[in-house]
Amino acid sequence: MRPLLLAVLLALPAAAASPQADWRRADLDGRVRAALAGSGWRLEADGRALDPKTKAPATQEALDKAVLDLRQGARRAALETASLMLASGEPLKLEDRRKVEFLSEDLPPALVAALLGPKPDLAKAKALAAADLTLVAAYFDGSRTPADREAAASPVAAGTPGPRVDLPYFTALEKSVGDKLRASAAAEIGRDPFGRTVLSRLDAGGKPALPALVIEDQNGGVVAQYDFRRGAVVLDREAVLASVTGTVPPRAASALRASLAPPGALLAYLDAHPEAVAAVVKDHDVLLVHELTHAWQDRRDPIFREIARGNLPDVQPLEYEEEAYKTKNLYIHSKLKNDPASVKMDQEFEDYLLMLHGPLSWRLELERTLNNASPSRALTLPSVRDIQSAHRDRAAARSAATADEQKAKSLDLLGLTRAQKELFALETAHARRMEPMTAEIQAMSAGRARLLGTFYLGRAAGAANAVERGVLLDKAAMYAKASRNAILIEEVRKAKERK
Repeated sequence: MRPLLLAVLLALPAAAASPQADWRRADLDGRVRAALAGSGWRLEADGRALDPKTKAPATQEALDKAVLDLRQGARRAALETASLMLASGEPLKLEDRRKVEFLSEDLPPALVAALLGPKPDLAKAKALAAADLTLVAAYFDGSRTPADREAAASPVAAGTPGPRVDLPYFTALEKSVGDKLRASAAAEIGRDPFGRTVLSRLDAGGKPALPALVIEDQNGGVVAQYDFRRGAVVLDREAVLASVTGTVPPRAASALRASLAPPGALLAYLDAHPEAVAAVVKDHDVLLVHELTHAWQDRRDPIFREIARGNLPDVQPLEYEEEAYKTKNLYIHSKLKNDPASVKMDQEFEDYLLMLHGPLSWRLELERTLNNASPSRALTLPSVRDIQSAHRDRAAARSAATADEQKAKSLDLLGLTRAQKELFALETAHARRMEPMTAEIQAMSAGRARLLGTFYLGRAAGAANAVERGVLLDKAAMYAKASRNAILIEEVRKAKERK
C-alpha cells in the first residue's frame, strides 16, 4: 500500500462492522471465483461466501481481503516470471513474448509495453519489474503479524501441517461422502501391487491414511488436484457426475443427472449409493494415484508447508510433477500386467504410451506443456531458487529503523534462508529418487512390445464392433511384430483370420 493512501486510511474514523459478503454483487469474474474456490472458499448460490477456515459466512471486508491477496499473489508470480526472463539481458525469445502476453493481465501495462512494444526496452522493463515487486512484497510484508513471523521462522517439523485449514469439509454429509471415497480409493488402488506401494507411503500406524477427498467445481477441465493448503484431494463435480450417471442405463442417465442438480443432491446420492462411490473411484483411480503422490510429497518434504507460510514462492515445482506423472504411469503399467481389464484407454493411457516410446522426450514435453499452461507457477527448481534468491535479497535490503522492524526483518530472513536451503536439498533428493524410477521406466520401455501386443489382443476380443476390433488387432499386430515373440504373433494372426 502506498504511504499516502495508508495515512489517509489511518485518519478515517472507525467504520461500522463490515456487512456479510454477497459475492454476486462483488463483480468477481470467473478467474477470481475459480481462484477463491481453489483456495477453499465456498461460493453459495444465495450469495454467501463461506470462509475455508471458519466455515461461516464471511464479511465483505474478509472477502475483499481474500480477493486482493489472490490478485496480489498473481501479480507477484507474474512479475517474478518476467524478472527471470530479463535476468540474462538477452532479447526475449518468441516463447517468452508469448508468456508475457499470457501474463499481461497480471503485469503493469507499462511493463508489458516495454517488453512487447515495437522497440522493446529491456532495461526499463527490468527496472519496472523490480520496483513493482518491491511494492507487492511490501503489501505481503505489511499483512504479516509478529505471530506470523515467529511461526514462519520456526523450523518445519516432519508431519506438522503448518498454517493450513484443519478440515476441508463444510458439512457432516460432505465428511461422510469424503470418508467413503477415501475407503473406496484405498480398496481399489490397493488391489494392485504397485498401488499398495503408493498407499503405504501415506500409512499412519500401519494403515492407509489418505488425505481428505472433496467434490467441488474445478476450473479449466481439471478433474482432480491436490490442494496442499487444505491437505485435500479435490475432485471435479462434473467428472463425479459423469461417473455417477454412468452407473445407470443410458435412458435413465438424463433423469438422474437432473435429479442431482440441486445443492446437496449429489452428496446425498453418493452417501446412499456405494456403487456410485465405487464408480467414481474406478473411473479416476489413475488420477488419484497422481494426486496421492503430491500428498506424499507434502508429508515427506517441507516445501509445500514453506509455501503456505510465505517462505517460498507460490509455485508448482515441475520436479514434483515429474515424480507424480511417472508414479501414475508406473501404476498403469502394473495394472497392465496384473489386471489389464481394469485399464482405461484414455488420456492417461496415451501419456503412459508416450512415456514408454520416448522417456526423455516425454519428460521434456511434459515440462514444456505444464510451463506453457502456467508460466508463472509451473517452474523448475533452479528457476524457483532464482526467484527465492531475489526474494531474500529484497528482504535483506529492506530498511528497518525501529527495534520491531529489525526483529521482523531478522525473522523473515531466517525463514527465507532456511527455505532456500531446503530447495537445494530437494534438488539433490529428487535426482536421487529419479535414478531408480528412470531405470525402471527404461526397462519398461524396452519390454513394452509384448505387453502392449497382448493387451490390445485382449481388448480386441471384447470390441464393440468390427471396426474397433480391426483397429485394436492392427495395434496388436504392430507390437507383436516388434516383440519378435512367435507365440504372440501367431495368436494375433489367428485372431485376424476370425471374423
